Amino acid sequence: AERKQAEEALRASEEYVRSIIENSLDTIITVDVERRIVEFNDAAQETFGYRAEEILGKHIDALYLDPLEGVEVYRTTVEQGQCLREVSALRKNGEVFPSLISASALRNARGELMGVMGISRDISERKRAEESLRQRNRELNVLNRASQAFTSSLDLDQILDTVLSEVRRLLNVTACSVWLIEPETDDLVCFQVATPQDNIVRGWRLASGEGICGWVARHGESLVVPDAWADERYYRGVDEQTGLGLRSILTVPLRVKEDVIGVLQVLDTGVGRFSETDLELLEPLAASAAIAIENARLYEEVRQDAETRATLLREVNHRVKNNLTAIIGLLHAERRYVKMEERAVYQTIMQSLVGRVQGLATVHSMLSASEWTPLLLSELAVQIIHSSLHVLPRDKRVSVDVTPSLAHVTSDQAHNLALVINELTTNTVKHGLQEKGVARIGVHIKLDGSTVTLEFRDNGPGYPEEVLQLERSNVGFDLIQNIVRKSLHGKLSLHNDHGAVAVIQFEIKM
Repeated sequence: AERKQAEEALRASEEYVRSIIENSLDTIITVDVERRIVEFNDAAQETFGYRAEEILGKHIDALYLDPLEGVEVYRTTVEQGQCLREVSALRKNGEVFPSLISASALRNARGELMGVMGISRDISERKRAEESLRQRNRELNVLNRASQAFTSSLDLDQILDTVLSEVRRLLNVTACSVWLIEPETDDLVCFQVATPQDNIVRGWRLASGEGICGWVARHGESLVVPDAWADERYYRGVDEQTGLGLRSILTVPLRVKEDVIGVLQVLDTGVGRFSETDLELLEPLAASAAIAIENARLYEEVRQDAETRATLLREVNHRVKNNLTAIIGLLHAERRYVKMEERAVYQTIMQSLVGRVQGLATVHSMLSASEWTPLLLSELAVQIIHSSLHVLPRDKRVSVDVTPSLAHVTSDQAHNLALVINELTTNTVKHGLQEKGVARIGVHIKLDGSTVTLEFRDNGPGYPEEVLQLERSNVGFDLIQNIVRKSLHGKLSLHNDHGAVAVIQFEIKM
């Protein structure tokens, strides 16, 4: 009775195991020591396409693309007791698929090898998912590299070259190109191309709406053409000139806001080469490229405008400087025609005029160098004072101390202040060096909000009382008062403090 129960239990266990094997969703195959198939479950039959009766007893090598892989799986399993690895399996119809196999050695109670059982699964879907993920990562890397290139350059040629290089590397296509709309003619012009015949294609022009490029530019819609030869919109001049025999075309509009500025086109010699996935990759790349292209265009326009303005400004500056130099030369030349008895008076007048014109010439040179942007008032004062002192006799010397300041003045204010500072410096030279060989000029500039206070002082004898009371003046002081009050809309005050002190106050023009 106990033996019978044991036999029934064993039979129930075998039926249970058989039920598990037959109903398993995984492929279960068992081979004997000669590697011949002795077990082939329903999942195996469905996966490999063989019926059990036609495969049982056959060698397991029939299920491997490379029989050596099967040998290696068997050897490793026998030696180590188990084996887990991916293999390339072969269906009855010749189709190859990736399979993940887990094999275990089968031994009897005495430890003798009976065979090997392998449990495997078709991992084609997983492989496709992994490849899809890798492809997506490659696409994101392309978009990232392209975006970095777009934001790091305003050079149109470099931007276009980056776009085409990334697209061609990612899609592995025969050719790709960027066509931009020429605003003056509305033609599409091939600005950049990546193809074996790039020198032929670059610079080509298509009339508005001509070819597939023209259609996409006019309609503002992306277009996938599986076979260009069967599409009446295809411009056959491409094949005639290049001899490439292009068939598949993917074209995406380059759009900035609501305007189409051109198209990005990808071409290949195979039919049906491009899919919706390729289109999904190209459209965001084209969107980023369009913005970068437009920015580069605008930058180039601004740069050319700036160069034109700079050229005109240099020409104007050159002519003005020449005119000022000519005026100074004429003033000096007039001395020859002055009578001897009038020469001393004339010399004084001419020296004053020459100093004023030279001051204006100095300001003009400074403004020209700064491209007519506001000038530092402290630097202006230094330059004008030294320009005015160039007429000093060799035995006379004037030290100059100008405190640095952040106050800036416009070109109009600079010209007016140049005349004022020149007159004050001339006054120091005329009166401060009468009884000594060394004089000192100090300029202090204070900026309070938009109000500038310029203090000009020397260590000379000071202003006469009648000048302080404004009861007596000369051409120089009349010029200073008129400029400060009428041109600078400021205030002028004079006093003595160990020398002559003039204080000018005015507002900075913002």
